Amino acid sequence: MPRWRIPLTCSKCHAAIFNQYKDSVHGSALTGTDNPDVPTCVDCHGVHKIGDPTPAAFRLMSPTEMCGKCHTDSKRMSKYGISTNVLNSCVADFHGTTVTLFEKQSPDQITNKPVCFDCHGVHDIANTKDPKAGLQIKSNLLKACQKCHPDATTENFAASWLSHYEPTPSRFPAVYYINLFYKIFIPAVLGFMALMVILDAVWRVRNRSTGKEA
Repeated sequence: MPRWRIPLTCSKCHAAIFNQYKDSVHGSALTGTDNPDVPTCVDCHGVHKIGDPTPAAFRLMSPTEMCGKCHTDSKRMSKYGISTNVLNSCVADFHGTTVTLFEKQSPDQITNKPVCFDCHGVHDIANTKDPKAGLQIKSNLLKACQKCHPDATTENFAASWLSHYEPTPSRFPAVYYINLFYKIFIPAVLGFMALMVILDAVWRVRNRSTGKEA
C-alpha cells in the first residue's frame, strides 16, 4: 500500500483525527506522495500490535521511542534544516530529565512534566514557523507554556527557554560564552591542581631517595 493511503485507510474509523493530521506539518507533506521521511499513523502507533496510547507508559516513552526516532536522524533531518539536538536538549532540560527518571523508575506513574506532544500537539503538529500555531512565534510559545504555567503572562517567560537549539555567538550569546568560559576554566583549574599534586609527590619521592625528611 502506498504510504499516502495509510492515513486514508485509518480515516474510515478515525475521521476526526485524520482531519487534524492531513492539515498538520506531517500530513500536508505526505499528501499524494510516498515520502519515506514523513511519519504516518503506523509509524507512531504500529500496525498489527497497536497499543493503547492513554497509559502513562506510552506518554513517558514517546520522546525516545516515537518522536526521537526521526528527529535524531541527522541524514533525514538535514534535508529539511531541522536540528537533531531536540532529544538531547529535552533530556538535559528539567522537564525532560524528570520524564526520563519516571520512565526508568516508575513507568506506570503519571507525571505532569511535558513531553513532546504536550507542546507541539499530537495529530495537529504545526510547522514551527506557522503564524497561528508555530512555537517559534513567541506568543504561541507562551500559550503552550501557560498550559502548565498559568501565571506566566509575558513573552519574556517563554523567551527565557533556549528551545531545542544549542547556544551560539548569535543565538543566546550570553549562555554560549558562559558555557565556553566554564569549559576552559574548569579543566584549567583541575589540571593545575593535578599538576600541583604530581609535583608534590615528585618532590617527596626525591627527598626520600636523597635521605632528606619530607
